[in-house]
Amino acid sequence: MTRAGGRVVFLALDAWSCLGGMQAFNRRVAASLADISAASDPIPCIHVLRDIDQDMPKDVRALARGYDTDRFSFAWATLRAARSADTLLLGHINLLPLGWLAKAFKPRLRLILFVHGIEVWDDPAYRRRRWYEPALLRAVACVASVSQETARIMAERLNVPASRFAILPNAIDGPVRVKPTSPQQPVFLCVTRMEAHDHGKNIDKLLQAFALMPRESGAVLEIIGDGALRPRLQALSETLEGSERVRFLGRVSDDERDAAYRRASAFVLPSTKEGFGIVYLEAWKHGLPVICGHVGGARDIVTDGEDGFVVDPENIVDLASSMRRLATNPSRAAVMGRKGAQKLTASYLDDSFRKNLSLLLTEAL
Repeated sequence: MTRAGGRVVFLALDAWSCLGGMQAFNRRVAASLADISAASDPIPCIHVLRDIDQDMPKDVRALARGYDTDRFSFAWATLRAARSADTLLLGHINLLPLGWLAKAFKPRLRLILFVHGIEVWDDPAYRRRRWYEPALLRAVACVASVSQETARIMAERLNVPASRFAILPNAIDGPVRVKPTSPQQPVFLCVTRMEAHDHGKNIDKLLQAFALMPRESGAVLEIIGDGALRPRLQALSETLEGSERVRFLGRVSDDERDAAYRRASAFVLPSTKEGFGIVYLEAWKHGLPVICGHVGGARDIVTDGEDGFVVDPENIVDLASSMRRLATNPSRAAVMGRKGAQKLTASYLDDSFRKNLSLLLTEAL
């Protein structure tokens, strides 16, 4: 990553203390800033509210500090650091008031806000906008969204001009591992959270669709993940046809997860709450075609009929039909998976992310 010039301060709610798409994004931003720190004068600065220093890898620890939920110290240190900064990166819209305050003390400070999805969709099922946010957003020079769809929704619902947005797609680490042949048995893999707020992942719709798969297809559905919804989903599965072909694997190790990807012939998560859809990149990393929901950021990256299928999860028959097409035509499924892997290699690996972040910082200056 090339040097962008000027001092950058990055604020995040959390990064290493828990798992999740936003946290992975924050870790990637921090690693990218650490990469340029040796050649940067002054060096970047990273403040993470809910982490502690011991959570952080050594290459980041020299630039970063965790505050373990000490909001006062976090805010005070940020305001002090912002006095000598040119750009302040806000990792979540909840940090907008602190960014606005920092800019009030230093009007020339450039604010860049990272947005990911449901936190800026103004959807009461996930998070309603705060009354002050549209006004405070006027102080933001650039809103860096992980997808066009999230940018579109935020522009519409929080009254942000479309010209204020830049797209900074998420990414994953390589290498890409495309299997030489498809498994003989159709195995559909789903990797997801099942927390109380995750109804929008639509695993219940997936189970209903899988029940329509012909028994003679031999198809199996494996679901990795856990949470408050899992008992209810397992109970639903037991009432449906073919429940013996559905395997809830729960939380698994990285090795077990990778083995599940190797067993799989396709990935399916008909979610309508993905701000971007990093799980689909993980599937492409293993050369799998994907099935995603028609609402949210996933349709920004998945091309329907080419590297996956984009479906309305409310249409159970259509979802089942997409699964059947992949199960009964393994050669086509393999071609779609390879196309996804090619798209991943071209646009969504770490090198692309670092180049895009560097460009964003350069343009901000």
